[in-house]
Amino acid sequence: MVTGLAYSHSGATGIIKERMDAMGVMGDKSKIVANMFKGKTEFNAAALIDAADAFVMHGTGMAELFPDTDASRNGHKTEALPKIWDEWQEFSTMVDEFISSSKALKETINSTNDIGTLKKAFFKTTKNCSGCHKRFRKPKD
Repeated sequence: MVTGLAYSHSGATGIIKERMDAMGVMGDKSKIVANMFKGKTEFNAAALIDAADAFVMHGTGMAELFPDTDASRNGHKTEALPKIWDEWQEFSTMVDEFISSSKALKETINSTNDIGTLKKAFFKTTKNCSGCHKRFRKPKD
């Protein structure tokens, strides 16, 4: 998985690499937790906490990774669609919703051990990721 990440980000530099790296960290942590909730791996509370912490940390700085500059919009390897900047308020709202659901996930982790409740909070958070990607990221080949 690390090799694939390094390959897909090869050639990316500057702000584009920074945001690809942040998305990669969150994606890797999401896969680990999703596999736990899908029954593919054993449940590990520490991995869930680690994912929630990464979501809050990277979510909080997400909008800053998309400055309205030529390098950010058109740089080598960018997967960002121009509509991020054309629809900045909508993008910002989606980022805020991700941050809010990430914080709610952390609160849920701190308040219950119920797997069903944790699973629901986790997938609500990752639904925010996929919704933003569908709207603002170039489709994968």
